[in-house]
Amino acid sequence: MPATLYRATVERVDVLSYNVRGFRLKLLEPPAMEFKAGQFVILNVPQGGKVVKRAYSIASPPHEPQTVELCIQHVEGGAASTYCWKLKAGDPVSISGPHGNFLLKEPLDYEPVFMATGTGVAPFRSMVKHLLHRNVTRNIWLLFGTRYEHSLLYESEFRSLAGIRHNFRYIPTVSRPKEWHGEVGHIQQTFQKHITDVSDKEIYLCGWLEVVKAVHKDLQGLGVPNERIHYEEW
Repeated sequence: MPATLYRATVERVDVLSYNVRGFRLKLLEPPAMEFKAGQFVILNVPQGGKVVKRAYSIASPPHEPQTVELCIQHVEGGAASTYCWKLKAGDPVSISGPHGNFLLKEPLDYEPVFMATGTGVAPFRSMVKHLLHRNVTRNIWLLFGTRYEHSLLYESEFRSLAGIRHNFRYIPTVSRPKEWHGEVGHIQQTFQKHITDVSDKEIYLCGWLEVVKAVHKDLQGLGVPNERIHYEEW
């Protein structure tokens, strides 16, 4: 799929946590984007007469081609997040896409295990919704790690999906809990506790690159074959 320049408008802005917002963009011209779960778009950020480009994973599923949802963390002094934090419903934006090859391995003759930290959950939200839309019957695992419970993105949505779809296993993990009654520690520990057989699993990692590399190393130490671990280097 070749990348295309899209003119869009902000349909909605959601507060996902104290420093993360979700932006739902309605595509105007062209009016729809054909993409695969796991791909990303380039946001064109106007700055001082120039354009700064930033890559963001698509957090919405491919079966909703008229809209693109982005999950953006605020970075103090960051050109893109400073721009985005001023956006409101109705504002115009420019994006290009789709880009990237962080895709689900086909055919789906395995159980996908998604392991995310922070805004790295965005492509997995797209993948999970895509697989559930396809009525995949194999177990779908989402292990989501954050420092604090108030940083769990899309928490109520994932819990709701897990409640109505028996094969979606959502397991959040908090490393520095305050009032938390779920898994505590790091997602590597959660993986070790809940994933006892990796022979029918494919592991997908996304988050800060340093964390992803550390998790990758730990998984190898747990005996997960390297060819079953997938991640995209930004």
